[in-house]
Amino acid sequence: MPHKYEEVAASIRESIAQSMSPHDALASERELMAIHGVSRMTVRKAIATLVDEGRVYNVHGSGTYVGSADIFSKTPKLTSFTEDMISRGSVPSSRVLELARVDAPDAVAAALGLAAGAEVTHIRRLRLADDVPIAIEDVYVPVSVLAIESLNLGASLYEQLREAGHDVFRAEQEIKAITLTDQESQLLEVPAAEAALAVTRVSSSRRGQLIEFARTIYRSDRYTFQLAVTRDDK
Repeated sequence: MPHKYEEVAASIRESIAQSMSPHDALASERELMAIHGVSRMTVRKAIATLVDEGRVYNVHGSGTYVGSADIFSKTPKLTSFTEDMISRGSVPSSRVLELARVDAPDAVAAALGLAAGAEVTHIRRLRLADDVPIAIEDVYVPVSVLAIESLNLGASLYEQLREAGHDVFRAEQEIKAITLTDQESQLLEVPAAEAALAVTRVSSSRRGQLIEFARTIYRSDRYTFQLAVTRDDK
């Protein structure tokens, strides 16, 4: 049996699909409490679920609004691109640009705690949602974790890591603004020298083993990151 907040979230999803447009305001928390006969905590948990899915977004002091189908919003939850897109109701796909067993670049070797020149599996992919280019992804995985011979390009990388006993559990990320190169602009189908978001991620398993170095370049017009922060009262 689903939790009450899941029922509320499902009802709001249905309302959005049937009668609402991007950036329309949702009913207030108090109104949603009355409509569904639930507590404020239940409403907030339902809204948080929809925010995680990218279906709605919050404006502090104003309210909650329907998200745009043209923009994918990522919350600080450790998920793969495939999981992100599926949770938002889009169909993810990839175009492999490069697949090779290579000597780890210095920055990659240092981040993964490998010896200089250690061999890694390198995958460079164009990531798409509903056939629209969203990101360019470079992933490096130690061959001891996942060798190129064992890689299934038609399946989720994180699922394959999980099946190999290297479940991705924790990651440290750095996000910064960059300017796309001509090649990157062409791949992402945006104007030359467009601004983009570059996300560098170093992931580890539950055992603390470093298992993945990834650098992903996202179209800034189609992808955003949402961070919830709190202030320590002292």
